[in-house]
Amino acid sequence: MEQAEPRAPILRSDLEFRPLSGGYVFLYHPEVASQVLDARAAAALQLCRGQSLADMMPEVCTAMDYDCTQEEWAGFINQLRDFGIFEGHPKRYPRVRLFDPGPALDFLTHRCRWLFTAPAVVALFLLFFAGLWLLLSNWGLFVSEVGRITSEYPLPAVFLYYLCFMPIGLLHELGHGVVCRWFGGEVLEVGVRKNNANLYVLSNTSPLNSPRQLIPYFAGGAFLDMFAFFVLVNLWLLWPNFVTMMFLLPQALFVLQFSYAMEDGSDLAKIVSQWTGIREAGGRLAFVKEFMKARPASSAGWKRAVIYFSSIVLQGVAAALLIWSWRTPIGVRLWPGFVLSIPFWPPLLYLIYRLLRKAIFGLPAFIRSLSARTASAA
Repeated sequence: MEQAEPRAPILRSDLEFRPLSGGYVFLYHPEVASQVLDARAAAALQLCRGQSLADMMPEVCTAMDYDCTQEEWAGFINQLRDFGIFEGHPKRYPRVRLFDPGPALDFLTHRCRWLFTAPAVVALFLLFFAGLWLLLSNWGLFVSEVGRITSEYPLPAVFLYYLCFMPIGLLHELGHGVVCRWFGGEVLEVGVRKNNANLYVLSNTSPLNSPRQLIPYFAGGAFLDMFAFFVLVNLWLLWPNFVTMMFLLPQALFVLQFSYAMEDGSDLAKIVSQWTGIREAGGRLAFVKEFMKARPASSAGWKRAVIYFSSIVLQGVAAALLIWSWRTPIGVRLWPGFVLSIPFWPPLLYLIYRLLRKAIFGLPAFIRSLSARTASAA
């Protein structure tokens, strides 16, 4: 059943409020979902000592330094309810802290300054293109091995597809964190979202306020993706087996099909937005509709259009390559003695993985929303 909105909220006494740069505060406790809050909002939040919202308002307005209405304050309190920071309201926000990456990132930013130089970036691109050339030059072997392994072990392949991608996903997020720390930001925690099993890095990016800082920040994850791709291709070529293939397969499909996609909120979409000074389109379909309605009126707009359309065309070519490569039906051994002939099996494997992940991790949220609707209807 949906929890009631706190009418007389009492803040947990064991919360830690850690000051950050840029006028922000890190709200932390090992059992709650950590937050980065504006310092004024954090000061007002500490006034929650059991009095009613109406009685709090004079102090809240003083702490917030503006005439906050009771409705605005109630909405803010209600937003924080599921994070577990109020007495009597356990955490329901689907986020779990894993570890604090600060010491490791501090070491990299202070002892490995060469990583943040232009030659290092050029070397990463060279490694990436070398890895891509190695994969495409051995494409026939890759296709046959993927078909063989995923047909012999279909169920383990579905689960290992995600489990083997998690370390690479973690490196991607830490890549953002390293650049954030380099430019004076603070990386506070690494965790996982239970509703979709995605990793996240909680950072204070307020010191990053210009395209010269934000573009490398958004590109930081891609830089580590490129390095990981090169390493995994070479590991598979040196030691071709089930383990190295299951690490390479999700990364290879990600690089070939999704790493450059102009999806809503993707790193590349954010980079293009910062570079051109034009807001994100909200995804490929939204961009096409926007383009058909009115052509760009500036050179920056045309550059943005070229990147979007190039991404769309390249995704189509990559999809055609993958579909053509696995067009021949593969005998998938679902259990001993039962083999089913399925075309396009490896790409379908990715689709099955996505559907299973949505079903498994989205089920609790669906049950809660269904219970809330049932209770409200009653």
